[in-house]
Amino acid sequence: MIKKTLFFLLFLLMLSCQMTTFNHISYLNKVNEIDSIYRMRNDTLQALKMYRSLFKKYPPHHSNLIEEYQTYIMISDKYHQDFGGKKSLYKLLPLVAPNWKYKRMDSHFFALYKKYGIDSLEVEERVSEWEKGLNKRLVDSFSIASLRDQEKHRRDLVLQKKNDEKNEQLLLWTFTNYGYPSLQKIGLWGNNNTFLSMGTLLNHAADSKRYPYFKEKILDYVKSGECPPEDYAEMIDKHSLVTRVPEYGTFSNVPITDSIKVNKNRKNIGMPSLKHSKKIHDEYFKE
Repeated sequence: MIKKTLFFLLFLLMLSCQMTTFNHISYLNKVNEIDSIYRMRNDTLQALKMYRSLFKKYPPHHSNLIEEYQTYIMISDKYHQDFGGKKSLYKLLPLVAPNWKYKRMDSHFFALYKKYGIDSLEVEERVSEWEKGLNKRLVDSFSIASLRDQEKHRRDLVLQKKNDEKNEQLLLWTFTNYGYPSLQKIGLWGNNNTFLSMGTLLNHAADSKRYPYFKEKILDYVKSGECPPEDYAEMIDKHSLVTRVPEYGTFSNVPITDSIKVNKNRKNIGMPSLKHSKKIHDEYFKE
C-alpha cells in the first residue's frame, strides 16, 4: 500500500511539473483537431494514430467532455492497439477520480482494468489514495465557499455581495499560496458531498471590481492547464453581458452575430469551435 501511495504521489508531482513546461492551449487545440477527426469525420484509426503521437509528447489529460486519454485507451483496446497496458491504466485513474462519486464507471471500464490484471478493489483503493492526496486545507475552504456562494439561493443581494467578497478574498489567497485550485488539488466533491464548482465561483467574480485582475491571472492558469478554458470563457462572457457581445459564445440565450470571430477567440484559449462544441455536448449527454 505504501508503494502504491508513493507511486500515485510521484505521478501527480510529475504531472504538475510537466504541465508548467508548455502552453496547455497548444495541447488543447491538438486535442480538438483529433476529436474533430474522430467525432465529425468518423475516422477512428486516424484519430487513434494522432492520439498515440500526442501522448508521447504530452502528459495525459482530460478536456471538458472529450476525456481524451480515456477515449484513446478505450478505442486502442477496441482495435487491439498497444496503449501502454497497466502503466497507462494507472495514469488514467487520477483523471477519472474527481468524477468518481458523481459518475461511477460502468462494467466496461472495470472489465478493461480486469483484462490487464487490475481488479475493481484495487481501482477503488487507488481512487481512495488519490483523495487522500488532495489539499485538505483547500478542500475545507472551498467547501465553505461553495455553500456560502449559494446561501439563501443568492436572493438576498446584500448577503450575496458580502459572500462574493469573501470568496474573492479566498481566491486571491489561494492564487498567492497554492496557485489555482484545480481538480487535482481539491477534487470535485468537498466535505459532506458539497459540489465544488470553480466555474460558478469564477462566474460570480465576473461582476467584481477585481475583474481585470482575474481576467489576466486566470488566463495564466488556462495556459498552465490548471483551469479549464470553459470556466474562464464563461467568466469573460458573463462580464460581457453588459455589452451583449459575447467573446466565446458560452451563453445559449445570447445571440452570436460574428461566429468567425467567436470561433477565433475560442481557439485562442483552446476551446473547440461552436459547431464542434455542440456535437460534443449533444453526444455526451445523449449517452
